[in-house]
Amino acid sequence: MKVIKLHISLLALLGVFLLSGCEATLAPAYDQAIVDKVNVNSDLAMRFFASVNEGTESENFSLREPVYNQLIGAFESLKLHAKARPVPDNAAIEKINALLRSKDSNPIAGDYPSAFAFEQIAVTFAHMKKTDREQGLNPILIEAFKGQVEVYLDQAITYESFLKR
Repeated sequence: MKVIKLHISLLALLGVFLLSGCEATLAPAYDQAIVDKVNVNSDLAMRFFASVNEGTESENFSLREPVYNQLIGAFESLKLHAKARPVPDNAAIEKINALLRSKDSNPIAGDYPSAFAFEQIAVTFAHMKKTDREQGLNPILIEAFKGQVEVYLDQAITYESFLKR
């Protein structure tokens, strides 16, 4: 009888150890390298907007092209880094997606919000570069591009900062 009680106690203790190691992960791990790179490149983006805020002429586009290329490459790289983190796959996400589908909503995708935001920032700079090369940019158009970049930067920084809990 003592042997059975000892086995039950060991099984209960083993169960406690196993359950204490379980957790539902719905978001990727915080990555300080991504946050550092976002800070550096958001500073570069804002300095670039400040340098062209009075408008540009297409005739001297070649002076700005290297900065456009640097910004587009930086935010494409950030998108890749953000997407490289493993997507949590667990029962909680499956249940949330089933609930979202039952409410005719889109399920949680494999992309993180910050990866989407980095991609949209790169697309915005690519569109701005093309417009600048073809016709130059007036101050109103520059403000529109800047506003779009600020919205996506805010989303990315908020999400990445939230991960540091």
